[in-house]
Amino acid sequence: MKKILIILLLLAINLPTCAAEWVKIGNNLYLDKSSVRYSSKNRTYKAWVKEVKSKEIVLYFNEYNIKEKEWRALDIVTTDLKNNIKKRETPNSVGLTWVNVVPDTNSAFEYQEIKKQITKSPEILEKELRID
Repeated sequence: MKKILIILLLLAINLPTCAAEWVKIGNNLYLDKSSVRYSSKNRTYKAWVKEVKSKEIVLYFNEYNIKEKEWRALDIVTTDLKNNIKKRETPNSVGLTWVNVVPDTNSAFEYQEIKKQITKSPEILEKELRID
């Protein structure tokens, strides 16, 4: 019995964590720096962004083309303030059109923070996004 408990404890210690690391990047706007991933297929970066509104929270899974200074939304999830999902827009309904980063907007704050994370954490290239 002790051996089983020790094995379970060791397995629990070695499990990866999925905790978000939200960094404030604008007024009611946050980037999960732990979610920043490089996609070698498109040479882009992907990350979760959270916008806190008065009655809801909107989570965006965005893709950023740093070289071209463009971005696009891949997934949009709207929750209530208790994190219950109210609505989800997937790539079929969101649209995958690249748009320019507009100065002094949320997209500009996101773009700058992604660039900052890439510069500070070169290991992001090692945390490449893999989709099977």
